[in-house]
Amino acid sequence: MSSVVEEPSYKLGILGASNIAVPAMLEPARVVDKVKITAIANRTLAKAEAMAEAYQIPNVAGSLDELLEIDELDGVYIALSNELHAQWAIRALNAGKHVLVEKPICLHPEEAEQLRLVKSNPAAPKLAEGLMIACHPWQQALKGIVDSGEFGALRRISTRISVPAKNGHAGNYRSVRGKGGGAFADLGCYWLQFVQTLAGLQPEEILAQSAFDGPDGCDWTFQAALQYKNGLRAECLTSFELPFRASHTLYFDHTVLTVPDFFRPVKGFYKLKIRHDLPDNRTTLCEFEPLNYYVGQLEAFAAIMGGQQAEGLDATWERVQLQSLIMAEAQRRRVSEVLPL
Repeated sequence: MSSVVEEPSYKLGILGASNIAVPAMLEPARVVDKVKITAIANRTLAKAEAMAEAYQIPNVAGSLDELLEIDELDGVYIALSNELHAQWAIRALNAGKHVLVEKPICLHPEEAEQLRLVKSNPAAPKLAEGLMIACHPWQQALKGIVDSGEFGALRRISTRISVPAKNGHAGNYRSVRGKGGGAFADLGCYWLQFVQTLAGLQPEEILAQSAFDGPDGCDWTFQAALQYKNGLRAECLTSFELPFRASHTLYFDHTVLTVPDFFRPVKGFYKLKIRHDLPDNRTTLCEFEPLNYYVGQLEAFAAIMGGQQAEGLDATWERVQLQSLIMAEAQRRRVSEVLPL
């Protein structure tokens, strides 16, 4: 008699047939054996039907609520517009479904509190935010380097995340202020999660500025900085109008390290490197095997559903709170031109 215990397989539904559902869920599900996509719903039925046909999804629900009523579903992935994330996460949890919600998990601390209230029930299903960069070993490798002190103290972190807006994000939630539009709401979460991993999110001072000159008064370029009691300064520039770049640069006492093009694994299985960035030293410090962020994220969600991995929600609520404070500071000191902080 075989003693092999089969790992559980989870049936998931998708709420929202948006473009992100393909790379973040449908393509990874072809690789992650523990997960099967068995249902989809969208406010425009035809779009859900087209995606179901393209990816052999057996069930197309007539509405979002109808999908949550499917008993056989273990969980859902929420790929709706930003302002709908919290309310549909709450509905899904109350319907007994585990939830992976695309970032940001919510837009305001008040929504985070509503989610926390639902999760305060010990019997509540699992909840996770889809911040795919957290599901890759390069961050923990960097944390190990920082904690080891091998290059001295970490003095400054400089991050730039600029992704030019295709067609000015016309007709897209990113260009609507009430839907969580703007560069910082869309991209700043990646910086906060990274800084949180390396240094925590308890700065002594917050600096932030934007001209808020994008569509509907959204921030099209945004700068923020966190100053820590130990002297560390973490800076970030996010933008929808500057040329593409996604990089972290870490300044230590004795070297400078960079993580260039850290967004690359969203497009497939790609290598990432941590390298020295000194005039006389451009060597690679760490190189990672080709990985796909979204495959790692889906594997992590399966582990969360099965109880093998923690949800990490305290860290999530902390990011929501600080992102709100940073945005409020930028609104307070609105500028006519974005200059270095």
